[in-house]
Amino acid sequence: MTDQPRKMNVVQLTFIVSVNMMGSGIIMLPANMAQVGAISLLSWLVTAIGSLAIAWGFAEAGLLNQRAGGMAAYAEEAYGKDGYFQVFFLYFLSIAIANVAVASSALGYLAAFVPALTASPLTTCLGVIGLLWLTTLANFGGPKITGRIGAITVWGVILPVGFISIAGWFWFHSDTFAAAWNPKGLRIMEGMGSSISLTLWAFLGMESAVQNSSAVENPKRDVPLACMFGTLGAAVIYILSTAVIQGIVPNAELARSTGPFGLAFARMFNPVVGSVVMGLAAMACVGSLLGWQFTLAQTARDASESQMFPAVFGKVNRSGAPVAGMVIMALVQSVMALSTISPNLSEQFAALVNLAVVTNVIPYVISLSALFVMMRNVGTAITKYRLNATIAVVALAYSVFAIYASGKDAVMGGMLVLAIGYAIYGFAANRTGPSPSAPRTAASSAAAAIAIGLLALAAFMPHPVHADQRPQGATFARIEQSGTIRMGYLSDAPPYAYKDAGGHVTGYTVALCQKIADQIRSETGLTTLKTQWVPLAPGDDTHALRENRVDLVCGVLDTLTNRQSMSVSIPVYPGGIGAVLRTDAPAGLREILSGEHPSHAVWRASPAQLLSRQTVSVIADSPAQRWLAAKLGELRISATVAPVTSMQAGLQRLIDRQSNVFFADRALLVAVAHDSPAASDLVVLDRRFTSVSVAIGMARGDDDLRLLVDRTLSRLYGSPAFVAVYEQSFGKLDADATAFFRRAALPE
Repeated sequence: MTDQPRKMNVVQLTFIVSVNMMGSGIIMLPANMAQVGAISLLSWLVTAIGSLAIAWGFAEAGLLNQRAGGMAAYAEEAYGKDGYFQVFFLYFLSIAIANVAVASSALGYLAAFVPALTASPLTTCLGVIGLLWLTTLANFGGPKITGRIGAITVWGVILPVGFISIAGWFWFHSDTFAAAWNPKGLRIMEGMGSSISLTLWAFLGMESAVQNSSAVENPKRDVPLACMFGTLGAAVIYILSTAVIQGIVPNAELARSTGPFGLAFARMFNPVVGSVVMGLAAMACVGSLLGWQFTLAQTARDASESQMFPAVFGKVNRSGAPVAGMVIMALVQSVMALSTISPNLSEQFAALVNLAVVTNVIPYVISLSALFVMMRNVGTAITKYRLNATIAVVALAYSVFAIYASGKDAVMGGMLVLAIGYAIYGFAANRTGPSPSAPRTAASSAAAAIAIGLLALAAFMPHPVHADQRPQGATFARIEQSGTIRMGYLSDAPPYAYKDAGGHVTGYTVALCQKIADQIRSETGLTTLKTQWVPLAPGDDTHALRENRVDLVCGVLDTLTNRQSMSVSIPVYPGGIGAVLRTDAPAGLREILSGEHPSHAVWRASPAQLLSRQTVSVIADSPAQRWLAAKLGELRISATVAPVTSMQAGLQRLIDRQSNVFFADRALLVAVAHDSPAASDLVVLDRRFTSVSVAIGMARGDDDLRLLVDRTLSRLYGSPAFVAVYEQSFGKLDADATAFFRRAALPE
């Protein structure tokens, strides 16, 4: 007598659902959402409701249909065999692609302990393939073993994420959260819409219970419970953990992180604790991959038993594991993993991951719409019918919106896959209507083999990109080729740009350039784009742009001279030339420069004689020097001008009494005078002698880049994130400054 295959109970099935959702989704979710900002948390309101509605629909469908096949079996109730095949094919395709992405995520966490794993594209590829085969072999023990392993690895998520969801609020800082709220200046609907695909990706896996129904002891009872409990628990954890971490780690740092929870725990405690959390995350990610590999094999097995796939996928060992199908799919995924060996192929693979989201949601729509037919067929009571129908409509509306929010490229790709599915079904379907026990034709098996081949080739399909969808120009081409955007900044020029005590480049224009870099990542799809900060000497900005040493200059003056050699953005600050003196400077000199006696000509007669006896400093080859030379020449004043090389040098001449006045950008003067040990001996005049706006500089003729920069700044100016950036450098954003930025922002 042969042993019966061991099956899962409700607890193990719930763990499978939880692991499949949270194992890889939550691990990188805070970093992914930080690309949009904390405003993305609003999308949880939509996604949580939509996902619970989907889970409810699956739970109710599971009560009405306990056949193997899960979503595909539900679709067959309403649409026949073609509905079954489409749901199976799309879902099968999405899992196969997504599993390679999950393996890549797991490898990234493991690389924190073994850097050699990602030392080169070749080792990365081999590491991903190794993880795929490791989790395939681990599934040979059958569903019972998979459930037990999942019950252990899920603690790699539950422990750190549960802890930070509850106790992390003790480390929560409201100002950090406020600064992270809307870094890109998006409108509320834009912020929510751009985050839907991220939050939906985190919930993909809620259908694991129905897909594994044939491996469950009591599917009628356990499948609905696992769907609801797994989804509800994940929703609570997702919302709490992603919200609190936005108030612990600064948004820019969080967005760049490859291990956001490890980073958060390192900030909360120490790097050792952060490393432990990284290890737990790696364990959870591998456990998630294990669960998804089993779901992939089980989906193929169910299709095989329904005569929609070759019989080899339906063969199981004594433990109930479809070993042959697992090995075949591991081979296919190994071919897919080769896409990680080339940077260009990696971009194509990233596009296919987005496609996997769409191909996962389309089966949701098809199978949930079948619930109406299933309820009518069994004569569901009218009250129950109306309740389920209402919730199903919510689930369907959310699913359609999620497809729309994934972007037109992903939607187009999903439609192409759908068309391919129908073409394959034309060969796979037996149009003569044989009984289920009839042997399958060679044509159907061959067609199923073609489907497997398409999966193998899918990783190498080029992602269609149209000229009007991605920014063009020499700068973007250079950025894409190098994988780096180079930001030039005037070294030691606070509050615009400088290095803090930790050696990190910071400042007002640096923060704005970081927002621009985030937008470039978003619009080009280069999510791994690095930012390189290049220090520039005064007057070197035009040469750096001309020689392609930098892509943007974070802080230039909008003058005709500068416009001859570069393009400039909309204004980022109302700059202008100011003056700093010693507090013991002659009263007459201070009055003249302050313009306190408008009844007298400032630059004539005795004032001119007084100025002629002064030594004045300016930074060499700066707008201040050009302005001063023109003004002195116009009024025929022969003051001594002593050019200096930096702000500090000019201030030091003033302190050493080698100069009487130092002219420069007023904001820079305020900053350096404030930080000077001799601050009490210096006074920066309120007067601005010129009105010259500060802007972001870029190469001339790059219209797409300038449009992106201006659009980013215009949207940012109306957001709370900008207020935080401004006030960190200049203090309270008063009415005059608010009006300035309102005028500077361009309308949509």
